[in-house]
Amino acid sequence: MYPVPDRTIRETRILAEDEIIDISVTQVPVSSEIPHGVKYSFNYRIRTSEGWRTLIRFDNAHVIKGHRKRDHKHMFENDVQEIDFNSPKELIDELMRMIAENRRKIDEIKRR
Repeated sequence: MYPVPDRTIRETRILAEDEIIDISVTQVPVSSEIPHGVKYSFNYRIRTSEGWRTLIRFDNAHVIKGHRKRDHKHMFENDVQEIDFNSPKELIDELMRMIAENRRKIDEIKRR
């Protein structure tokens, strides 16, 4: 096996003045823990009267007790669900769909 060069992408996408997505994607060696060779985090945050708050996060940064897979998403009040990893683009697309589908709830949280 050849060593994988450090290939990390970090980006903040500004969706609105009070909504951002922090993106981190790193190519890592394929292993039993990360079989697709991609370590990632997509963190959708909004600004509330109390400061920035994460509402939706996709990542594989850690193992969640009670879950088989490392890939997962955190939803709103830390509801954790396992996900399948296909590509970073597909996860970003899914995150954008989730934001659109939950727009009413997101706007309600912003107003608190």
